[in-house]
Amino acid sequence: MTPTSHVTTRPPGSHDAVIVIPGIMGSELVDVTTGNTLWGLADASWYVSAWTTGQGLRNLQVTDPDPEREHRRVRATRLLRFPAFMPVLTGMEPYTRLMERIAQVVQRPEALRPFPYDWRLPVAHNAALLARVIEAHLKAWRWRAESHGPGGNRARVVLVAHSMGGLLVQELARIPGALDEVRAIITLGTPFLGSLDAVRMLSEGAGSPFPLPRRRLQALARTLPSVYELLPAYRCVQDNGVLRHLAAGDLAVDSDSVPSDRAAVRTLPLPGHRCLVGLGQPTFQSMTLRSGDVEVHHGIPDEHATAGADLLDHSGDGTVYRYSAELRQAERTYVHQSHGALARCKEAMDHVCAVISEDDQGAPLGGGELGLEVPDVVHAGEPFTFAVTGSQSAGASCYVVDLSTGGVQESPVLRYGDATHGGRRAGELLLTEPGLYRVAAAGGSGSPVTRLLLAAGRGDKP
Repeated sequence: MTPTSHVTTRPPGSHDAVIVIPGIMGSELVDVTTGNTLWGLADASWYVSAWTTGQGLRNLQVTDPDPEREHRRVRATRLLRFPAFMPVLTGMEPYTRLMERIAQVVQRPEALRPFPYDWRLPVAHNAALLARVIEAHLKAWRWRAESHGPGGNRARVVLVAHSMGGLLVQELARIPGALDEVRAIITLGTPFLGSLDAVRMLSEGAGSPFPLPRRRLQALARTLPSVYELLPAYRCVQDNGVLRHLAAGDLAVDSDSVPSDRAAVRTLPLPGHRCLVGLGQPTFQSMTLRSGDVEVHHGIPDEHATAGADLLDHSGDGTVYRYSAELRQAERTYVHQSHGALARCKEAMDHVCAVISEDDQGAPLGGGELGLEVPDVVHAGEPFTFAVTGSQSAGASCYVVDLSTGGVQESPVLRYGDATHGGRRAGELLLTEPGLYRVAAAGGSGSPVTRLLLAAGRGDKP
């Protein structure tokens, strides 16, 4: 009698647990008492009203210095499901696509867990919550995975962190044992060494082309502990031909708001770390102070060059300077995409899924080598200029999506410039109605590069 052979097969998908950690603006916030949604609303017109009238912004201010008490007033309920907008930082795309893609490469739906958090509060506070979630999620997943058949190696954790979410993961390195069961960490556009946009949030207002939204942003940002933790930790201030670190006095804020040890903390090594870095987008990298006013620059001086030499533009994702998003100990990959859209573009999602499933990642990313210059706030009914840059700008086409309706609002034509000389082509665009819009530049082999902008009503003009 021929013996029967029993073949045991591993269920499809990664055996590990996965936690997705969003960036600043990336979690829906709800008032615990009323149940009202304070951030992450489906109605795109809310952002027009909020930033032009101030209505709804007061409830987002941090009113209690104790994070635990503030946590009892406002609760993060889930990851962002609809596009959100904030001046200077522009927009954050929802995480729906990323979650759907990851769900395809894990063994069971229960292996995937989002980690919404109150992005207004200190990084250390949210990192402590994250450490507890990692422990609980892994324990629950191991019980499920190992009680439903063979699982091969003991399940561990993969962390996928976008933007400020990576700072929470970095903070875990200071919590004993918090990273012991982590197999891999993927950061998407994390500002390990900060962003000049945080300086702009805290300082801009008067003198801006659109001062009302910026002044309201400044009033809000100055109450948010998280914004201070996004301030540059590298030498970014040009001062009499010398680069120095940002000081609290440069922004007229309390000295405790700009801790001096941030760079050392932010460069601690992380297990299995892969940095995905956005490139090709105009990104502020250094600043000067003129009569107390902040002036930011798309470049940074070469410290080995003579005084007065041109700035070197290292680019970035439009929010995070390239070398702020990289850690030397980590494996680095690059994609031409804006900060808010990094977690939504195909190249980044493919990369995340390859790391989770431990598949061959193939050639480096790179994308379509396009950059997109778009204002963050414009006035409806008034034309404005935008530009597409990069080596593939010659064949680029553009389109605009009205996020209130989902329809294509305009198909602007790039009429000005020569892609063969400097790789920059400009066009003019007019949005007739106030609202939140997604501007996209498509071309070449990569995903379209996208940015969100807000069109304010003509009556909102100061």
